[in-house]
Amino acid sequence: MADASVVVPACEEADRLDRTLDALATQRFDGALEVIVVATGRETLAVARDHPRVDRALVDERCDGPGPARNLGASVASGDVLCFTDADTIVPSTWVRRHYRHYAIPTVVGVGGPLRAGTDDPLHPLAFRVLSDWWYRLSWPVGFVQQPGPNCSVRRSAFEAIDGFDESLAFLEDTDLSLRLKRRGTVVYDHTCPVATSPRRQEREGYVGLFLTNLVGYLRYALPGTTPIRPYF
Repeated sequence: MADASVVVPACEEADRLDRTLDALATQRFDGALEVIVVATGRETLAVARDHPRVDRALVDERCDGPGPARNLGASVASGDVLCFTDADTIVPSTWVRRHYRHYAIPTVVGVGGPLRAGTDDPLHPLAFRVLSDWWYRLSWPVGFVQQPGPNCSVRRSAFEAIDGFDESLAFLEDTDLSLRLKRRGTVVYDHTCPVATSPRRQEREGYVGLFLTNLVGYLRYALPGTTPIRPYF
């Protein structure tokens, strides 16, 4: 049995997954830690199976996005705390420990942290700081909690009580999870626990395009009887 489990969805990420797993191998965590990769693609699966830090490598046969992949990984995890990150993300060596410490408070059911741009391009760090940190600091206190998928964790019992990620959502599945978790207890924003993630999605769609996509998604999510429908991943 593990104290904490890390679940990494990896869809055709053979070129990036090693760096994510190397970072997880450096975790300074006193408890028992397991790492589970849910892989799509033969090469990605091979990278996961070959890495010494990986405890289980699962095949994602559905390929329906990160929500279903995270649920699959969580279904075989043994940790009381489930941590989620992505295969294009580098976490610091204190990442699991910083998330885990919050669960000493019984009412805490989830934790989220900021995203940093994993690039030296000067545009991305500022944009990430505004959209993936300052925005959270403003929205969290008013109840609009949004744990980002590459940097979040949940108490296993609360995750199971709400049936995990909603697999019907094409995107905003992490925001939806956070809002449903909030009904079960406290969801914490830890601004001292950033992770570095790839800005390739921002480079592909542009910040304006992503903002509009998310705005429409938020509105559709909020309206009764509708869900976000535009594929995001």
